[in-house]
Order: sequence, then C-alpha cells, then structure tokens
Amino acid sequence: MIRALVDEKRILVCVGPGGVGKTTTAAAIGALAARRGRRTLICTIDPAPRLADALGLGGIGLGPDPRAVPPAACRALGIPDDGTERLFAVRLDTEKTFARFVESEVADPAMRRRIFDNTIYRQITTALTGSQEYAATLALYDLARNGGFDLIVLDTPPTANALDFLDAPKRIAAAISSPAIKWFARPPAGAAGAARFSFQRLWAGGALVVRRLAKLVGSQFLDDVTAFLVDFQGVLGGFLNRATAIDRLLRGDDVSFLLVLAPAAAAVEEALYFHARLREAGVPLGAFIANRVAPAPGMVDGGALAEALRAETAFADLSPAAITEAAARLEPLARGFATLHTSERQQLERLSARAPATAITRVPRLDHDVDNLVELRVVGDSLLAG
Repeated sequence: MIRALVDEKRILVCVGPGGVGKTTTAAAIGALAARRGRRTLICTIDPAPRLADALGLGGIGLGPDPRAVPPAACRALGIPDDGTERLFAVRLDTEKTFARFVESEVADPAMRRRIFDNTIYRQITTALTGSQEYAATLALYDLARNGGFDLIVLDTPPTANALDFLDAPKRIAAAISSPAIKWFARPPAGAAGAARFSFQRLWAGGALVVRRLAKLVGSQFLDDVTAFLVDFQGVLGGFLNRATAIDRLLRGDDVSFLLVLAPAAAAVEEALYFHARLREAGVPLGAFIANRVAPAPGMVDGGALAEALRAETAFADLSPAAITEAAARLEPLARGFATLHTSERQQLERLSARAPATAITRVPRLDHDVDNLVELRVVGDSLLAG
C-alpha cells in the first residue's frame, strides 16, 4: 500500500501525536520515494533538529528554504548516485511563513512593518493555538502551487490530537469571518479608514466601556488591537481565501494522509476517531502506520531456552548450572515480550476490523532508536514490505 502511495501521490501528510516516530516515518517515506526516482521534498515544522539528524544534516541544519540532502547521505539511503538531486528537506518557520503571506497581501512596506511590529500580530503568529498547524498548511500550499517536486512529504507538528492540523485552516477562517471581527474592523461612516475607528465605535457605545476595558487590559493593548485591525483589513480576505484553497487542496485526489500510531489501545481509539472524522470531511486516509510493533516471540519456555543456550558455542564454557540460571532469568523477560506482542496484535486486529478499508502498515520495533542513515533505510524497507 505504501508503495502505491509513494509512487502515485503528490502530497503525503504524516499526522499523529508526538512520540510515535512520526518525524522518522516522514523521513523514511521521503527517502524511499527518492530511491524510487521521484524528486521529493520532506517538510517539518517541528523546531527540534530530529529530521535534520535523521537525514544526516545535523551538522548543516535545515532552513526555511528547501535544501538538497548531501550525496553521501543519499548513497547511504540507497538513492541512485547519478548526479541528479532527488531528495530535499526544509524546516518550515512559522514566523517567516506568516511574514511571506503578509508580504504577498500587503504592498505598502510601511504597513507591513507596522503589522510585523504589532503585539497582536506576534501573538497570533507565534503563541496562538493552531498557529504552527496553520503555518504548515500555508507553506504546503505554496510549495505545492510552485511545483518543482514530484512528491511532498509533510511531517506535521506533534499534537495531542491529529485533527489539529486538519482543522487549522477552518479555525482560522472561522475566526477571521466572525461577526465580531467584521463589525470591529468595519470603519464607521465618514471615518475614511481612520487609524482609531475602533475606539470611535467603543465610545459610541458609551465611554464606560472604554474605561473598563482600558483598566482591565491596558490602553496600550487597545491601541495595539485598533492598529492591528486597521492595518490587517487587507489581509483578512487573503487569509480567508487561502484557508478555502488549502481545504480544497487537502481534499484532492493527489493528496493522502498517513496516520502514524503506536500499537496500543488508546492510540487505536484515537486512530479510529480520526478515521471517522476524515470520512465525514471527505479527506482521504491512505493508510495507518503502526510504528515500533513488537516482533513475534521465539522461545518462552525456560527449558527450551536452556537447550538453545547449550547449543551456542559462545556459551560452551559455562557450567550447566550457570546456563540453567541464565535461562530462568530470561524466561520472565521472554514471556513479557510474548504478552506485549499478543496485546499489540489484538489492538491492530481491532483497528483492522473497525476500519477494514484502510490498510495497516507495520514497522517493527528496532533494538534502539533510529539515529543513523542505515537504520532510516531499514525503516523505509519495512514500510515498503509492510
């Protein structure tokens, strides 16, 4: 299933909560696509350097513009070394993404400077819940529109709820188009766009309102709100139009979502909820990727373990009593792994039964964290075979 998605889609969006290996999965998928001959861009908005490290770019780092993965790293990932750059990576910068959008919507340099310096603007673009997710969708839209890549793999911000990314454009659009904003941002008759029209509206409703607001939040805050709404009027429509365009992009036939999850009960419940929401929204879910799945157990019986240890030449110098003791200590550990494997298998079977039309790709648990290119290639091979 992953093979078909990598070969046929134009955008793959990796979603899921933090800590499930989403960044590594996105990097492995991107490297896999490049191995298969597609010019691929891997994007992350996570400020942590994990994607750069996973791609061997730790010493160089990632910037806000696509950067080709070095040839040596590509060779380690199995990408043909024929002189063609096929794999690129970029770390999307929330502040710069919003700034580029404002620059595209506001022609006046002085007005752009006022917007960038405004406290309200800085809060919206850095601290507001959903700002990272919306910036990711803005950047994704621009990268897809500008072309240049056969496939874009987006590693979305780590969130407690995978739906945060999907809902970000709608939340921004709803906030911008709210009646309160429209009323507050519309200058009164004869104001001619005066910079303090919002105060005129408040004064028209009674000076007591202004005095109480100023006492509560400070007059400087009201000044910032006023200036922001005046200067930002020309951008509001652009935000709304872009949110609509992004929503349309994410529903396209050449886009697919990949939900990365842990093979645990809570994660499966979240995956099922996300699957249902996607179906309601008409957004395609290409596959579930169950990461770090425990392998099937081998021997769990103490006697069988002892026999296996005796057969190993490395333990030939151990006494029978020492081998018996070692097997007795290994048995609880082996049974624990067997129990874990059974539990994970049952959870994935439950996921498959509840969402039978969506494939589940299993990536086995490795002995240690994926921290080099060889292991990243192993993850890609697992995705291809899963």
